[in-house]
Amino acid sequence: MSGERNLPTNYTLWLIAGAAIIAPFMEVLDTSIANVALPYIAGNLSSSLDEAVWVLTSYLVANAVVLPVSGWISGRMGRKQFYLLSILLFTVSSFFCGIAPSLPILILFRVLQGLGGGGLQPTTQAILADLFPKERIAAAFTLYSVVIVLAPTLGPVLGGWLSDHWGWRWIFFLNIPCGIAAYFLNRALQPETPQAHTKDAPIDYPGLFGIALGLGCLEYVLDRGERADWFSSPAIRTAAVLSCVAILFLVFHEVFRAKHPVLQLRLLTNRNFALANGMIFFTYFARYASTTLLPEFTHGMLGYTATESGMVLSPGSFVLLLFLPLTTWLMKRIDNRILIVSGLMVTTLAFHQLSHLSLQVDYSTIVKLRILESAGVALFLTPLSVLAFSNLKSGKNDAAASLYGLFRNLGSAIGISAVNTMLVRGVQIHRTYLVQNLSGSSTELAAAVQARASYLGAFAGDSRSNAMLRALGWIQNEVNRQAALLCYEDCFRLLMWVSLVLSPVTFFFVVRERSAPADKHSMGT
Repeated sequence: MSGERNLPTNYTLWLIAGAAIIAPFMEVLDTSIANVALPYIAGNLSSSLDEAVWVLTSYLVANAVVLPVSGWISGRMGRKQFYLLSILLFTVSSFFCGIAPSLPILILFRVLQGLGGGGLQPTTQAILADLFPKERIAAAFTLYSVVIVLAPTLGPVLGGWLSDHWGWRWIFFLNIPCGIAAYFLNRALQPETPQAHTKDAPIDYPGLFGIALGLGCLEYVLDRGERADWFSSPAIRTAAVLSCVAILFLVFHEVFRAKHPVLQLRLLTNRNFALANGMIFFTYFARYASTTLLPEFTHGMLGYTATESGMVLSPGSFVLLLFLPLTTWLMKRIDNRILIVSGLMVTTLAFHQLSHLSLQVDYSTIVKLRILESAGVALFLTPLSVLAFSNLKSGKNDAAASLYGLFRNLGSAIGISAVNTMLVRGVQIHRTYLVQNLSGSSTELAAAVQARASYLGAFAGDSRSNAMLRALGWIQNEVNRQAALLCYEDCFRLLMWVSLVLSPVTFFFVVRERSAPADKHSMGT
């Protein structure tokens, strides 16, 4: 790739990078934009909401299967060709999703859309890693991080607005102009890359099978598990067993048997890359779990509207966008490990404060804590990506980006699934403990019931017996609310410990001495 590094001007470098980030922005946006449109899709296509959820599940499963093999496909057909094919498939599938006359046809084209979108994120990251010289790679990854952060923030808001004013089909039609622009810009600007594998190299069919079965079933279990009551469902049990067996087979085959592995797990023998993958898994576990918890808390516990709950996240995301360039500037002056630890400490503090929420908390407090968490993420996101790719051999960026994306997506999916399960199961446990501590002879309980009954009798006109029943119902609702509050606190406390425990791991990274000042091809400030 040395030829591509000596590009004529910095302007050309950033023009190519700008073209490259259109596709992952479109793909990441699509993972969140359809969520709020599900009721519209279900009503318009005469299906239940549970059936319509397959619009999300089918995309995630297909996406999870393609993501880890994108580096291998790039190596066989050339990165540019694979990238353009992925953009084309994603764009064409989006059009057919938009005109789908029935739910099964929509799900079919969502699968194709997921297959097209699965390779866009890791391929873009590999393009940036190869395109930019080492001293400017932090700025390139910052640009990529901006896209990854901004798209899921805009997705729910944009999806709701389009569904309300234009109809749900426009959430898919929106991809068409973006996809056309991405295709032709990248076709014109992206440099050609040599194939990493010869065409006569044997295809790793067992590896492909293991990835498709293992990760496809795992994504299905994570996405559908809570709705199906986990292992009480025969389908979930079967998928879980198939996933475990397939993944164990995959690891054994790729590491010990495959001469041309489709998933280059041997890259994990590189210390920096292995540590970065573990850390990105758990940091995205915490980030996406928090992103799930806060809207649910404000909507379900505080009575915010869906729009108000979504807006709780927006300020934090925009602050993150502002902090990312600052992090790039700091990386030239401060050890990357110090930045990562500082970011983790900030997120630990934010989660600690969130674990002490009350039902009287106001909007501004929640927003401030989300901003604090986002500032911490901004400090470690780019340094972690830079360290992940810092010591890899030339030509390994495609395969490495696929693995890095896999760990990131698995962390996100498992984090969301874990906290949703904790919320459902934890509420039952806390409610049991609270009820056990409510003694029928308690003078405080009796006084509270009597006061509520008197109020209902005086102002609502209830009879004494009806007022007492309603007062007891009110006590029961309060117990349920307190049990749910305790469960939310447990979830944020878990995220706090995840961030805290990750911090000392950072110092096991190997950091090279800083290079000389950037040459004339580096981007000027």
